[in-house]
Amino acid sequence: MPNPDDRDARITELESRVTQQDHSLLELSDEVYRQQRQIAALEEQLKLLRTRFESSTARDEAEPDSGDELPPHY
Repeated sequence: MPNPDDRDARITELESRVTQQDHSLLELSDEVYRQQRQIAALEEQLKLLRTRFESSTARDEAEPDSGDELPPHY
Protein backbone atom coordinates (compact mmCIF):
# COMPACT_ATOMS: atom_id res chain seq x y z
CA MET A 1 0.00 0.00 0.00
CA PRO A 2 1.41 3.43 -0.95
CA ASN A 3 2.65 5.69 1.77
CA PRO A 4 0.10 8.48 2.54
CA ASP A 5 2.94 11.03 2.58
CA ASP A 6 3.93 10.06 -0.96
CA ARG A 7 0.33 10.35 -2.09
CA ASP A 8 0.00 13.79 -0.48
CA ALA A 9 3.25 14.91 -2.08
CA ARG A 10 2.02 13.72 -5.49
CA ILE A 11 -1.31 15.49 -5.04
CA THR A 12 0.47 18.69 -3.98
CA GLU A 13 2.74 18.45 -7.04
CA LEU A 14 -0.25 17.91 -9.35
CA GLU A 15 -2.11 20.86 -7.81
CA SER A 16 0.97 23.02 -8.32
CA ARG A 17 1.20 21.99 -11.97
CA VAL A 18 -2.49 22.72 -12.54
CA THR A 19 -2.05 26.18 -11.01
CA GLN A 20 0.95 26.88 -13.25
CA GLN A 21 -0.95 25.66 -16.30
CA ASP A 22 -3.94 27.86 -15.44
CA HIS A 23 -1.62 30.85 -15.18
CA SER A 24 0.05 29.99 -18.49
CA LEU A 25 -3.33 29.53 -20.15
CA LEU A 26 -4.47 32.97 -19.02
CA GLU A 27 -1.25 34.56 -20.30
CA LEU A 28 -1.63 32.83 -23.66
CA SER A 29 -5.26 33.86 -23.90
CA ASP A 30 -4.32 37.49 -23.25
CA GLU A 31 -1.60 37.31 -25.89
CA VAL A 32 -3.96 35.83 -28.48
CA TYR A 33 -6.46 38.61 -27.76
CA ARG A 34 -3.74 41.26 -28.13
CA GLN A 35 -2.59 39.73 -31.41
CA GLN A 36 -6.15 39.56 -32.74
CA ARG A 37 -6.56 43.28 -32.06
CA GLN A 38 -3.22 44.02 -33.73
CA ILE A 39 -4.14 41.94 -36.79
CA ALA A 40 -7.47 43.76 -37.08
CA ALA A 41 -5.67 47.13 -36.94
CA LEU A 42 -3.15 46.02 -39.57
CA GLU A 43 -5.92 44.75 -41.83
CA GLU A 44 -7.63 48.14 -41.55
CA GLN A 45 -4.36 49.92 -42.44
CA LEU A 46 -3.85 47.59 -45.39
CA LYS A 47 -7.36 48.29 -46.61
CA LEU A 48 -6.71 52.04 -46.41
CA LEU A 49 -3.37 51.73 -48.22
CA ARG A 50 -4.92 49.55 -50.93
CA THR A 51 -7.65 52.15 -51.47
CA ARG A 52 -5.08 54.95 -51.69
CA PHE A 53 -2.92 52.96 -54.10
CA GLU A 54 -5.84 52.10 -56.36
CA SER A 55 -6.97 55.71 -56.33
CA SER A 56 -3.47 56.90 -57.17
CA THR A 57 -3.12 54.32 -59.94
CA ALA A 58 -6.45 55.29 -61.47
CA ARG A 59 -5.51 58.98 -61.34
CA ASP A 60 -2.12 58.28 -62.97
CA GLU A 61 -3.77 56.31 -65.77
CA ALA A 62 -6.24 59.14 -66.41
CA GLU A 63 -3.49 61.76 -66.71
CA PRO A 64 -1.20 61.64 -69.74
CA ASP A 65 2.41 60.89 -68.91
CA SER A 66 4.47 63.90 -69.95
CA GLY A 67 7.62 61.75 -69.92
CA ASP A 68 6.49 59.99 -73.09
CA GLU A 69 6.17 63.22 -75.08
CA LEU A 70 9.10 64.73 -76.90
CA PRO A 71 10.23 68.19 -75.85
CA PRO A 72 9.03 71.03 -78.14
CA HIS A 73 12.47 71.62 -79.68
CA TYR A 74 12.57 68.19 -81.34
